[in-house]
Amino acid sequence: MARLILLFLLSGLVVYLFYRYRQLPVDKQKKAIRVLALLAFFVVLLGLLFTGRLNWVIAVVGGLLPLLPRIARFFIGAWPSIRPFFQRYQQNRQSNMHSRIVNLQIDMLSGVLQGEVLEGAFAGQKLQVMSVEQVVQLLEYCQQHDAQSAALLMAYLDREHSGWRKQQAGSYEQAGSERAGYGPDSETEMSQKQARDILGLSEDAGEKQIIKAHKHLMQKLHPDRGGSDYLAQQINRARDTLLKNSQV
Repeated sequence: MARLILLFLLSGLVVYLFYRYRQLPVDKQKKAIRVLALLAFFVVLLGLLFTGRLNWVIAVVGGLLPLLPRIARFFIGAWPSIRPFFQRYQQNRQSNMHSRIVNLQIDMLSGVLQGEVLEGAFAGQKLQVMSVEQVVQLLEYCQQHDAQSAALLMAYLDREHSGWRKQQAGSYEQAGSERAGYGPDSETEMSQKQARDILGLSEDAGEKQIIKAHKHLMQKLHPDRGGSDYLAQQINRARDTLLKNSQV
């Protein structure tokens, strides 16, 4: 019974920490992961100590110490071959969609949307720490000043606060930014930099990387999977823009 209670408490703690992690700005998430990893290490260490299993762990580590120089030399020699794959993994972790009022960031591993307000009464604030009411107030401001920002913000609300439309007394019942009166900026030509930011790619990305990044993002943000028509359109435009350039 005691173990079951402990398991229940640990599960609740994990859920709470994951929720808090999602609320953090992107620039603080890496630090949070390092802190949690360090805490997890000490928790495991204490668990081994209290269960009397720490001795054999120390013995294994002691036996591996003489091999550390060889392991280090191996990784140093293999780094030039590993580095391109590591860089490709790093650059494909985050997608950015910029507008005049909102900078939307998409975690390509989890599909979680975050963002920062660049203009207006909420300038400098993170979308993920604002209440739904505050984000809707910002949406009203965007509707008056920039259609692209409004479309991005509605996509954020649909993804991270599903059901928000019903709470607004029918003001936003119609789905999709086009029906809300401020359709996507399809008439404006997308720049190469904008396309690379959206797909999370570097300047030297090839055709295979472009297609792979596009496919990965669409798997996370397709309208049928909680995304939006607007986000899907921007992702498709980014792919087409970069593929067109790579074929020139």
